[in-house]
Amino acid sequence: MILFTPGPCMTSHSVRQAAAWPDMNHHDPEYLEIVRETKSRLLGIHRGARDWVPYLLGGSGTAAVEAMVASCIDAGPVLVVENGYYSARIRDILEVHGIPYEVFRLGWMEPWTSDAIDRLDQKMGEGYEALLATHNETTLGRLNPVDEIGRRCRKHGVRCLVDAMSSFGADDLAFGNIDAVASSANKCLHGIPGLSFVLLEPSFAEEVRRYRRRSYYLSLPMYEGDAPPLTPPVPALRAFLQALHEHPGQTVRQEQYGAKMEAVRAGLGRLGLDFAVKAAESSCTLCCPTLPAGWTVERWLKANRVQGFVLYTCKGNLRDRYFQVSAMGETTPGQFDRWLEVVRGLLDL
Repeated sequence: MILFTPGPCMTSHSVRQAAAWPDMNHHDPEYLEIVRETKSRLLGIHRGARDWVPYLLGGSGTAAVEAMVASCIDAGPVLVVENGYYSARIRDILEVHGIPYEVFRLGWMEPWTSDAIDRLDQKMGEGYEALLATHNETTLGRLNPVDEIGRRCRKHGVRCLVDAMSSFGADDLAFGNIDAVASSANKCLHGIPGLSFVLLEPSFAEEVRRYRRRSYYLSLPMYEGDAPPLTPPVPALRAFLQALHEHPGQTVRQEQYGAKMEAVRAGLGRLGLDFAVKAAESSCTLCCPTLPAGWTVERWLKANRVQGFVLYTCKGNLRDRYFQVSAMGETTPGQFDRWLEVVRGLLDL
């Protein structure tokens, strides 16, 4: 099966081999060297993050987001930028931890405008400790303007905490105006599932150490240093290091993903399909085409799966209108070309 999904994504043979190496204890000096190299390479993915503090966590990407929320907020209140399913999940996490918050809401299909940025800027002036936002709102692949949002946060003395789950390692991400980033090994970095991470700006990491502890397992200060405090997912970390060795650099990966998405948009456009979000407003990682006329989403996904291609559904009330195609993972332009031929055949065009 070829996965055109925004996680789990396709991995290379060598990454899978790395996960299958002989058993190793997490206190072994060789493992601690793997941790050190992994953190070093991770901080080198994006310019501006080299001196940040990394925390490696066993768990899905949501574990990293929850660790960031639980660890990086002192008392609140905080402001959540909500314009999709995944930013709404941040609100749910705040509810669980009893952190006071308010929501700045945009419609899932609503583009960012200068007026929207100005309204957010005005809202920030009401005395929030932090702002939380997604970078790529994976619901539709809309790239939120976190650099500009971060600049407005700086103006108001508000911390900027970013869920970069499906953008880190591919989309541009400026670190100068943000304070924390959460992401996963199994998105744009092409590791296997089960490992996630949070990066903190150094002075903010020092401040976070003084915050009260809301969680045991998801308390970021516990994960400082190279010796894991709890048993980590050793195979996933070995695989992640191999994936980081194979990462070509953020700019190159962005170009690779962009070329695949451009081909998908052009090919589906010729078949009469439209897209939920314009290319200029989108992450390079995925797009959401309209569901072909006469097809239910269940029938469409099943028909594609029978042909060897796994697609993804959209969330909420968009589920019956759009589907997702992702460029993430070890997929090739040729595989997308073959899939477009499958789509042509399914539509009988």
